[in-house]
Amino acid sequence: MPTEHYLPRVVALITHLSLPDGPSRMARIVQQVIPDYRSRVQVEIVESTVSRLRDIGKELESRQDVDIIICSGAASEYLRRRITTTVLSIRMGEYDLIRALDLARARATKVGIVSFQHTHPELEAMASLFTVDIRQATYTTLEGAQQQIHQLMDDGYRVVVGSSTAVEVAEAAGAQGVLALNADAVRRTLEDALAICRSRAQTLVQQQRLNAVLRNLSDGVIAVDADGLVQSLNPRMASLLGITGDQARELPLGEVLPGLDIAAVLASGEGEENRIIRVGTRTLAANITPIIENGKPDGAVIACQEANAIQRADRRIRSQVRPRQFTARYHFDQILGDAPAFRDLLELARRYAATDSTVLITGESGTGKELLAQSLHNASPRQPGPFVAINCAAFPETLLESELFGYEEGAFTGSRKGGKVGLIETAHTGTLFLDEIGDMPVSLQTRLLRVLQEREVLRLGASEPTPVDIRVIAATHCDLRGRIADGRFREDLYYRLNILRLVVPPLRERPGDIPLLANAILKKLPQWPNAGGAGQHLLQRLMPHLQRHQWPGNIRELENLVERAALSAQALGESSGAAALHTLFPELFEGLGAQAQVQATAAPANDLRSIGKASEVAHARQVLEACHGDQEEAARRLGISRTTLWRRLRAGRGE
Repeated sequence: MPTEHYLPRVVALITHLSLPDGPSRMARIVQQVIPDYRSRVQVEIVESTVSRLRDIGKELESRQDVDIIICSGAASEYLRRRITTTVLSIRMGEYDLIRALDLARARATKVGIVSFQHTHPELEAMASLFTVDIRQATYTTLEGAQQQIHQLMDDGYRVVVGSSTAVEVAEAAGAQGVLALNADAVRRTLEDALAICRSRAQTLVQQQRLNAVLRNLSDGVIAVDADGLVQSLNPRMASLLGITGDQARELPLGEVLPGLDIAAVLASGEGEENRIIRVGTRTLAANITPIIENGKPDGAVIACQEANAIQRADRRIRSQVRPRQFTARYHFDQILGDAPAFRDLLELARRYAATDSTVLITGESGTGKELLAQSLHNASPRQPGPFVAINCAAFPETLLESELFGYEEGAFTGSRKGGKVGLIETAHTGTLFLDEIGDMPVSLQTRLLRVLQEREVLRLGASEPTPVDIRVIAATHCDLRGRIADGRFREDLYYRLNILRLVVPPLRERPGDIPLLANAILKKLPQWPNAGGAGQHLLQRLMPHLQRHQWPGNIRELENLVERAALSAQALGESSGAAALHTLFPELFEGLGAQAQVQATAAPANDLRSIGKASEVAHARQVLEACHGDQEEAARRLGISRTTLWRRLRAGRGE
């Protein structure tokens, strides 16, 4: 029986002496119940004559799509002896009979109850409570039912309560029939049928899982019964022994694994570990575990592993003194900002986290693209898996290829013995974050495209690809379309990456968030415990300038300035003038007039969208000139890397 997205199929088989013209009373009762179970079970109603009961049962069995048949007591007893499909009886309960008796007393003072095989002693005990004369009778065959009903009628019992078959027999004989089976009886039977189907499904799933585990175990596993006879073995054990499961089954264990005596384990019920045995040229370590049934040993399971495999595993463990942990630290609730556009970005990112599609994050350097990527991972179903981040601009092309894709032993001169797993494989079941994807060499873009398309990776020097289950998040500060135009980025890779897009706004577009961010950064500076209050005061004085600043380094630059303010706060004191601030924070004052240097106004300058890229480049050049051409110092003041500074100055020259 399938277990996934499968509704059990139940046939309600209703038998008659002769088929009615339309749905019978019992069929209408079942139809009344079906809507309550539509999402849990498929119920089919089949009406048949008693004479065709065996043929109908065989037909239902041959269909192989019927899980359970439900029918009246006599019919169920008949079918159980003739077909293998599970058959349940629609039982008459005492409360069902009491309801039927309540209907019957309106028709007569003497009522007969005709039941299959057994009477209902509870009714006898309650007879004094009824206002009708009750007599019970049982039957096991159709002829017996007819005889009992005729006898009741001869004794003045003209109303008969029973199953649909008993009612039909009574009405055919001229008596009045009252059907004892009702919707509650059908519901009880369907619940029993569902319980059986659930139990079967669970057993099947457990068996499938067990078989899958045994098939895929690297250990050889063999099971024996209480007499030491082989019952089953997995493929690995068959390979170790050079014998098939059919050949080994029912053989004494000593013939299959010579030298392994488990008599003591079967007698005592106590297992043994690491028993060393030899099978041919192989040395095996065997663990023997007894199977206990009802408190007594009833067999054993022997798991074997090659000794050299254990030695290899031990060497690998010893060589990895500290295993690398690929985890994501940040969550969405740690990302600060109240700007409407920024909150919209986070809301969109939360929705993207629930999917498994590739995400492309774009934004300037220092805006927190990796923080957003880590939050996406931690909010996704892949959170238990690894988060593997690699900066595509930080490695030479040859090194980046081996880092990403890994290599086999001997793939190139100097390759590690045993090869190396690449970062793409390391991210299996988790997330691969490719930062600065726009700087990836074109030759590697082709290989990455295949990984995204086929979800498999080919190590350097390997002939067979390795399937991987990963989600890819890429980030870049570059204009990828511009790079496509000048041939530095593959267009097909761009469309593979640009499925879900997140654009992180620069800090200059979020001036209202700067106080919140600055205070949060200040609180995370434990190395300046005594500068918190003074640093807070200094930040308040600088805040108008901070909110006017263009922030070419974004959050990273803000972190630098806040740390500088915390370090300088106590030395400056509260009475320090504009000249001191200008000296310590030149990037905030360069380009401002003397009046602007003395007075701190909260009115923010026009943002980058109105000023344009030229202003940003001009600002970078001004800082570089103030540093007398020292790019290292200029980059530090701007809060960006030296490479980023060089790239922006080069872009400003149109190169």
